[in-house]
Amino acid sequence: MRYLPFLLILLGFLILFLRSRGLFRASAAYLLSSAPSLSTYSSEETLRRALIILFAADLLGAAMTWQAASSDTAALGYVMRSDYGGTEEETALTVDLDGQKQDVELQLHARKLTAAEIRGYLEKTAGLLPELLLNGTPASHVDRDLDLPSAADGLPVKITWDTSAPEIMDWDGLIGEHVPEEGAAVTLTAEITCEDDTREESFKLTVFPKVVTQEEALTRDIVNAVREANDETEQTVSLPDTIRGRHAVWSLRQGETGAAMLLLGILASLLYVYSRIRVRELAEKKRDEQMLIDYPNIVNKLVLLVAAGMSLRKAFVRIRADYREGLQHGGEVRPGYEEIVRMSLEMEHGVSEITAYENLGKRSRVPAYRTFSTLLMQNLLKGGSEMAAILRREAEEACEERKKRARILGEEAGTKLLLPMLMMLAIVMVILMVPAFFAFF
Repeated sequence: MRYLPFLLILLGFLILFLRSRGLFRASAAYLLSSAPSLSTYSSEETLRRALIILFAADLLGAAMTWQAASSDTAALGYVMRSDYGGTEEETALTVDLDGQKQDVELQLHARKLTAAEIRGYLEKTAGLLPELLLNGTPASHVDRDLDLPSAADGLPVKITWDTSAPEIMDWDGLIGEHVPEEGAAVTLTAEITCEDDTREESFKLTVFPKVVTQEEALTRDIVNAVREANDETEQTVSLPDTIRGRHAVWSLRQGETGAAMLLLGILASLLYVYSRIRVRELAEKKRDEQMLIDYPNIVNKLVLLVAAGMSLRKAFVRIRADYREGLQHGGEVRPGYEEIVRMSLEMEHGVSEITAYENLGKRSRVPAYRTFSTLLMQNLLKGGSEMAAILRREAEEACEERKKRARILGEEAGTKLLLPMLMMLAIVMVILMVPAFFAFF
């Protein structure tokens, strides 16, 4: 019964495909011709995509239902609980009692260990304890602190320790300060617990005074000197002037906060300088790109004005006037036109025409404007008889260059969109795969 809706939809598609003598596109056209009212709500392409989505959802839903049914161990008479050490889980079941269906939720605890498994873990831990405790140190001559293990790797056991002489070796395995030179006997007892069973293991050790380095011995003497020079009832702790007969000068240990702050300041200042340089570079790059966009328009206007009989000087004045009039009516500031305005004003304030053209090329980092400056100077030196033709060729080349740059910018935009598209694809794959993945569990 659970497959009936999927089979009915699949049968409907089969009938539709046979009647339309095709697949999705033919089926969409058949539906629109059979029911013209559908064209009010959907086009043939939209209906075709809707049929594809419905068909894919039917197949995917049937596959997920089949997967869920194939992993239904309850139909075989059992369900799985988590292994030892796992968490308690809730399993939702449906039971059919002679036609009466009832939903029930079972709380399944993790599996417990058998008595044989518990005995095995206790014996295995007992066999590992000597190496875990002594780690190569002979039991007849212990002169270092021991690391008393509280567990064994990979084994479900807990270990607690007791000592027969805490003043010689305490419950943490630390050797006391008043161990006789000839050594003292200590018995350490380990209680190994697994589930509710326990096992005890005893280790007889001979403990000797702990071997310490010179630095450890000096640290111990300093601490003892401070302790002996003070009374714990006093709030002020006096620091002794001499230790081991040597003059002592005390100071609080200073942290590295100041040095860290200085380093942070250096890094912050370098980052600030770099960010300013980067911002300026980006602004200059943007200005150069805008100047490239302005260049074909400037040359085209100049071609029209020169062809109409204006001199170059008057043509630049007219371009300047038109640009300023546009600014007064809310137009955008354009870097390329700003350079033309500056050049025109230089000529108006007494700078020679050839010098103004030369200054235009020097100020600009854009090769097109340098070429334009050179053309203007050469024309002025030659007399200007072919200026209109030269400007017309330059305008054509500038337009072709603008088209090339537009294609490059379009390709760059497509590349930048690639990462968001991949991220969206990953999200779609997760939406499709996660339900199928959880169907296995």
